[in-house]
Amino acid sequence: MSLDTSNLLRIINKPMPFGKYSGRALLALPLNYLCWLERQGWPKGDLGAELALIYELKHNGVAEPLYALLRR
Repeated sequence: MSLDTSNLLRIINKPMPFGKYSGRALLALPLNYLCWLERQGWPKGDLGAELALIYELKHNGVAEPLYALLRR
């Protein structure tokens, strides 16, 4: 997965396709939910890689500036 600016914008705004937080932007998912998903095993494919990226950004405390880029 190439991580240029347009891809990052797409990933952080991508809606969660299933589960308790269905429809919520990936960046807006709570860290405890991402931790749970990480323990369960990431979904296969692009979604799993995107969720893992969001998890790493939040877990390492560098996601805060990205909230300004969420579409309202």
